[in-house]
Amino acid sequence: MNLSYQHANPATGGGSYLLRFRSGTADRTPCLLVDSGVGVDLDSLLSDDEYLAAVLLTHAHLDHYASLADSLRDGAPVYAAEPTANVLEDVLTEGEKNYEIGATGSAADAVEPLDGWETVVPDVEVAPVPAGHTPGAAGFVVRFRDGSRANHVLFTGDFTTRRAAGYPGLRADLPTGIDALFVNVSTTDDFEETLTDSLFTLLERSRAGSRTLVTASALTAVHYAYLLGHLGERLGESVPVTLAGQAAKLYADFGYDVPNVEAVPVFESPSELLERGTLTFAGPEVPTEGSARRLFGAIEDDSSATLVQLTAGATNPVETASCTVYDYEVVNHPSMSAIDELVAELDPIHVVAGHGPRRALRRFRGRYDERFVWASDDDREQTLYENGRWSPPPWLSETAVQSIRAQDWQVNGGRFGEIVAEADQRLPEVARADAPDLDAEGVVVERLDDRFGQRGTESEASPSADRPESPDATETAAGDDADSTAANGAETATGAEATVRDDETFRREVLDRLDSLASDTGGDPVRARVVDCGEGVTMLRLLDETDLDHGEEVTVVVPDDE
Repeated sequence: MNLSYQHANPATGGGSYLLRFRSGTADRTPCLLVDSGVGVDLDSLLSDDEYLAAVLLTHAHLDHYASLADSLRDGAPVYAAEPTANVLEDVLTEGEKNYEIGATGSAADAVEPLDGWETVVPDVEVAPVPAGHTPGAAGFVVRFRDGSRANHVLFTGDFTTRRAAGYPGLRADLPTGIDALFVNVSTTDDFEETLTDSLFTLLERSRAGSRTLVTASALTAVHYAYLLGHLGERLGESVPVTLAGQAAKLYADFGYDVPNVEAVPVFESPSELLERGTLTFAGPEVPTEGSARRLFGAIEDDSSATLVQLTAGATNPVETASCTVYDYEVVNHPSMSAIDELVAELDPIHVVAGHGPRRALRRFRGRYDERFVWASDDDREQTLYENGRWSPPPWLSETAVQSIRAQDWQVNGGRFGEIVAEADQRLPEVARADAPDLDAEGVVVERLDDRFGQRGTESEASPSADRPESPDATETAAGDDADSTAANGAETATGAEATVRDDETFRREVLDRLDSLASDTGGDPVRARVVDCGEGVTMLRLLDETDLDHGEEVTVVVPDDE
């Protein structure tokens, strides 16, 4: 058995690979396609004596399934971990409406869920492993036999070692040795900080009683709904979340039942969903079409409302509106150090880097001196295993090859394949954990607990108590008079007794609360207008230009003649 690989779409993002398993006895060569992303063209990749044996789909992001409908042939099944298989019909149906991805009906029919080893062709088996990154995502272990022994190849797909909405991250302590590692090398160093910042903003807007629209991809919306629902329990107060449209469908497909999360796949009136204090999620990432556009139209001119955009960096967020606007680039990839740790723990002899920009791929050339590293961005077929031995890259000198083989021999005693005992090969399941673990998800819970935990004690007893600054984000506000800044979160008591009943009552309540603040006559006066946001929420809209930043605390002085 000989094994080669080929990048299937290096010019359009990478991340898709074609594996060929050649033997001296078969008339035709079986091939595996790992992910079928943008630009995969099997007509140009497969020759007449080759056929597609199966497609391995790691997760339901567009850049991994965009060409799936056009790739299917030869009766090949599409294998996916069970959670991803459960959502694919809705994902493909929606994708067909919005993108040029072909007729997806046949692709949906070809999907087969996997939860363990599956024989693709004689001597070649595959199995999914958890990969983090997004709900239900998986990597794949490919096992191929050569005589009585078996060798193992791991495809990470997009991965993290963190949990994603309850699903485990990628683990290095697999019950099989890994000889060749195909690793997606797009990295993010500040994901946990950005995730916590965005959750901080959402919790703050919910507590302030704002009508808040959150635009995101459907999978991201499901991920955030899981976090917010369980954060509410952790912090001791409910955080109402509504999922609209496609996000609601996927939430049901995954089988989630998260506290205080409501799924509404179809709605008539935006006002039904946009209630004060509720975080309403809809797609796409920016409110330019679909459910998000309908809902945004209902709050765009509402100065007390909020738009939060969770993007993956490939779209241009809305920057100005009468409502308060935020955007966060939330990309759930590993750090470079996490990739290095994975390589060290798995200890493969081959590392194939892919699905990253050219500058990222260049970082891997020669990065691991004790391994054969492949970090090209072309579509040449490369041989990994031939005549019972792992093959080096053709550009390495014989001296370098012998040095790497010697180092690998010292650690692994040679690579001749494992004698497989089926009972010992059970891989980790791509299954949601019974109990939430927000720390394992990458949420800095301590920071949120310091601000939002134990509501109703210190924060409400002392309106002027110190508060942590709000997280940095892109924020814009505009008013009827082209006001440039919105004062956020002037927090008032909640409950029916705090509801404003008429103009005079509202005015007196605002003045009474401002009187309780400590006077500070220093600095320049700035004119502001009191805004009644309803449900006990009071805001101030600044009328003069000022250098105040979002989250900055100020003291308000009411003149005696007022």
